[in-house]
Amino acid sequence: MKVLLKGVSREEVRELIALNETPWVSLFLAPYPPGETIQRATQLENLLRRSEAELAASGHDRNGAHAMLAPVWAMTDARTLEEYQDAGLAFYVAPGQFHLYRLPQRVNDAVIVGRRPFIKPLLILRPATDSFYVLALSKSRVRLLHATPSGVAPVPLPDAPAGIDDLTQTDPTGRQAQRHVSPSTRGGASGAMYPGHGGNVFDEKAEVQRYLQAVSSAVERSLNRAHDPLVLAGVDYMVSMYRSLNGYAHVVEDHISGSPDHISDEALCERGAHVLMAHLSRLATDERDRFETLLQQTPPRASTNLRSILPAAHAGRVARLLIASDLQVWGRYNPDDETVSLHDDPLPGDDDLLDIAAQQTLLHSGEAVAAPAADIPGSNGVAAIFRY
Repeated sequence: MKVLLKGVSREEVRELIALNETPWVSLFLAPYPPGETIQRATQLENLLRRSEAELAASGHDRNGAHAMLAPVWAMTDARTLEEYQDAGLAFYVAPGQFHLYRLPQRVNDAVIVGRRPFIKPLLILRPATDSFYVLALSKSRVRLLHATPSGVAPVPLPDAPAGIDDLTQTDPTGRQAQRHVSPSTRGGASGAMYPGHGGNVFDEKAEVQRYLQAVSSAVERSLNRAHDPLVLAGVDYMVSMYRSLNGYAHVVEDHISGSPDHISDEALCERGAHVLMAHLSRLATDERDRFETLLQQTPPRASTNLRSILPAAHAGRVARLLIASDLQVWGRYNPDDETVSLHDDPLPGDDDLLDIAAQQTLLHSGEAVAAPAADIPGSNGVAAIFRY
């Protein structure tokens, strides 16, 4: 048995759908407001009774069904559920299998009993602005902030210099150097100079680069397992230099321009959210334009036709798949002869074929994402980009 009380990664979804046990009960429990834990426990009991009834109607032994669902029945204690009051929950149960996930987005109460786990709710991306980072860069200090629905929190950077003056200064040969700022003949401060043994000197650009390299290394260590987007804030030349040194994979292309020193943490994250939303809007437009271009190729490298997408997914040809999170397409697909039967209402033995297409895409190392149907090209609730 496996219990993961956290968001689910794509690799964990692949592991789930690769399991061969059957039947599967996929049960989803919505988050309830504080103070309604007893009502939520009662709703979970109702969903479990419905699960047992559907298993019995499919010919499974009622006692065996109850025993299979025992780990979920143990969760119907109100005190147990209270720990997960603010999260949508996904339960996946099969003989000898129990998987529990916190969901990053809201989910409606639902039960689906079938031959496979129903994974579509696991493929809905959390809005990027729900959780992101802002890195505020200046010579005087550095701040890494994490913005979530709960608020803004600083992220410790114990290995980062507090500011550029916190660096241990050395000359190019590695010897200690005395830092001072030489006066400018034009009335301002010029670059920092470091006279060392033998007259070695290095300039401010090298110093800033060394400072930002130390910051970048500290950020990489602190965000080692993170996947949330990172918005940079700072004067343009420092942001540009930081990008050339950055090793974190999820830095947003745009940034908050200007010195962040006198901007509060909350205001920085508010600006970061606007930068992120503009960035995501451009990405969505670019993806739609790319899809339309691939759709017009001969032969087409994209499709919105489920009858074409299903065999392509089974053959490992789908590189990226979008499926409607708010639409089901009930029917059956036979991979042996590639026949598709569609039904307006689910019949015994039917699957949501959008879910089947997503499962096959993931099993062949493709990418599958669930989104509202209105955000998917075409009008069929499915769109695919082919590898070839």
